[in-house]
Amino acid sequence: MAEIYDLAHEVFGKYARKLEPYSPQLSLDLVKAHMSISREKWLSLVLLVSVLALGITLLIALPAGILLYGMKAGSILKPVLIAIVLAAVSGALTFYYPSLVVAERKKKIDNTIAFATIYMSTISRSGFPPQHLFRLLAKFKDYGEISKESALISRDVELFGVDLPTAMTKAIARSPSADWTELLAGLRTAITIGGDLGAFLEEKAKGFVADYKRRLQDFSNLLSILIEVYITLVIVGAVFFIVTTSIIVAIGGMSTSTLKIMNFAMIIIGIPLLTGAFILIIKGVSPMAD
Repeated sequence: MAEIYDLAHEVFGKYARKLEPYSPQLSLDLVKAHMSISREKWLSLVLLVSVLALGITLLIALPAGILLYGMKAGSILKPVLIAIVLAAVSGALTFYYPSLVVAERKKKIDNTIAFATIYMSTISRSGFPPQHLFRLLAKFKDYGEISKESALISRDVELFGVDLPTAMTKAIARSPSADWTELLAGLRTAITIGGDLGAFLEEKAKGFVADYKRRLQDFSNLLSILIEVYITLVIVGAVFFIVTTSIIVAIGGMSTSTLKIMNFAMIIIGIPLLTGAFILIIKGVSPMAD
């Protein structure tokens, strides 16, 4: 992957530098996404992807348009417009990919922080020193992104010799989650002034658990609505579509072969696509840890 970044930077680096002032948030998103690449190189990659999408689409669509419709203005203009749109979409998706990674990491942290805080509170109450909190948390892989963040804090302290408050400050700067930032800031303050870590973590755990219960209740209500929509749209809608098209065929408004094609398309393509879309929506709004 590094070779692609280097190639993109070599070809489009000078253009990417001109775009940097217009994308100040990108650097922060790259850090929070744990993507070890500079903003200039990522913008170069965005330009490379856009140009490749434009070129590949033109190579395919332009000859196809000429072969199908002949040498007309429309057969050339339409492929060009399609290529421009696909290039813009490809570039936009590449540009915003780090922010999508950040949003996914935030969701995973927010979904597990209540349980991780309970675990940290138990460790602290057992008499372990503060730096051991993150070492032990890093070994507990069930906490996903929190375990990864804890591993980085532990690495900074044990391998690089950074003091714990400074390592936590660095973790706050790259945190994608406001809750994780708040927890780390509170821990740093408690460690610096010598507060009761166990009491602090226990209090934070209660707050996070209450928030998690509220989000579960909200998700339950939303899930009920989505199920009703799914039943109405997919099941009842499919039956209504079949009955309606059958009536149209009966009065001679449509051929039987066309009806069969439409019904097969709905069953084989339409319903699976709608079902998949509903699954993705539910997965996206679910507060449950992956």
